[in-house]
Amino acid sequence: MRRHKKKRILPSMIKGVLLVAAFTSVEDVADAQTSNQTIKFSGPITITKGGTYRGNWRSLSQRVPAVTIATSQPVIIEYSNIEGRGTLIYSAFKQADVTVRNSRAVALYPNRTIGWYAFPGRFIHFEEFHNARIENNELVGTSGMYFRGFLGNPAKGQTIKVLRNRARNIDGRYSIGNGQWSKDQHRLVQFVQFNGIRGLPNAEIAWNEIINEPGKSRVEENISMYVSGGTAKSPILIHDNYIQGAFAARPETMTYSGGGMNLGDGSSKTVAGAAAFIRAYNNQIIGTTNIGIAVSAGHDIEVYNNRIVSSGYLPSGRTAHAQNVGIYIWDMPGDTKRGTFFNNVARNNLVGYGTPLRGRGTQNPYWLPNCARDARGASRCVANATMKGPITMTMERQEFDRWQAKVKAAGLRVGPSAAPKR
Repeated sequence: MRRHKKKRILPSMIKGVLLVAAFTSVEDVADAQTSNQTIKFSGPITITKGGTYRGNWRSLSQRVPAVTIATSQPVIIEYSNIEGRGTLIYSAFKQADVTVRNSRAVALYPNRTIGWYAFPGRFIHFEEFHNARIENNELVGTSGMYFRGFLGNPAKGQTIKVLRNRARNIDGRYSIGNGQWSKDQHRLVQFVQFNGIRGLPNAEIAWNEIINEPGKSRVEENISMYVSGGTAKSPILIHDNYIQGAFAARPETMTYSGGGMNLGDGSSKTVAGAAAFIRAYNNQIIGTTNIGIAVSAGHDIEVYNNRIVSSGYLPSGRTAHAQNVGIYIWDMPGDTKRGTFFNNVARNNLVGYGTPLRGRGTQNPYWLPNCARDARGASRCVANATMKGPITMTMERQEFDRWQAKVKAAGLRVGPSAAPKR
């Protein structure tokens, strides 16, 4: 790959507790590629000592994170604005213990041609870390959160929590220069992906609001559990999330392999290495193409009490090319013969999944060929209901009203609060 010589932007080294007065709370969602010009930003930083940090940090280099965490001491980032052309908050191989809360993250346009394979930055990219709590943040145009290599001690309360965040337009499209995006090439990105995180107790992804728009985003699964899982006594809990939209870059014509959630992502030759012990419940998954919820590998995965509504139409009124199925449990890689696909169940769900390309008013709510069976050989995928069709975009919009009422009734706040006066 050809690279142009360019002076590197060096991050400043920050030690101790940093308090930066300039802060603007966020109530409205801005365009992902437009910097908020009302905020005074400083350059990228590297945190080398534990403490509580507040500030406004920006990186204009696609290779330099806006915030790098290079300590194993507990770090809290709060009431901050973070933006950049690459990764926004990064830590790898430092056994990081990080809380990020009440902050706003904006991915700036990478401003590279296609040969650089530059895509919007991750909000969070953590590898070989001890603890992550990501709460009440706003993500705009980022490529989401990526977690690999949990090394923490659950007995000390260390785990992964992703709670009450608000995200708009998770995007993996490659930049092609001049403010444009590739319509054919992209990186596979997610709102949240766990990669190879096994046997993790007390993990939770809950009460997040994720909205993706066609033509402004390119997410694979919004939530992906890639050969990851909890424990038999403490499964990973994925609940009460609102996910709206999952599209190919050209959803009217392109095939697409993403969707709402894949809870059993990735094949494994061993039981210990498989996705496992995951519960997904009380989620709303709206207007996603290809799938709502998938279990394509793994064991001891349960999907229940979810609402999935997809009309198969785009806001333009055109049909989505890749409309497939609301929920499936299917041993895609053939792991049953390896003894690593078993005890996966979908029950008590409500699905309306329109497939207008197959005919007006048609639906494909469930496909459960590899659902677990009881001792008598009967399927354990029971009490799943199908919404009366045809499924319409009006029904999709009503789900957002339902979500807002649900959040209010629970007494919760999704997204950041205003900074305290100082």
